[in-house]
Amino acid sequence: MRIYIRHMRKAITAQDFDLAGRIGIAAYPVANANERRVLETYLGPNAARRAGLALRP
Repeated sequence: MRIYIRHMRKAITAQDFDLAGRIGIAAYPVANANERRVLETYLGPNAARRAGLALRP
């Protein structure tokens, strides 16, 4: 999981926010609870919905 977060940080540093989002969304389904909290820091509170894991209202 650390490698996903490292690549997300590199993409954010390069201001490639689309790539950072795609990396985070791909990593979210396989992350454990602690890792998901870190990913949500980067992706925002709607990370589960964006990853397709939560029902839409």
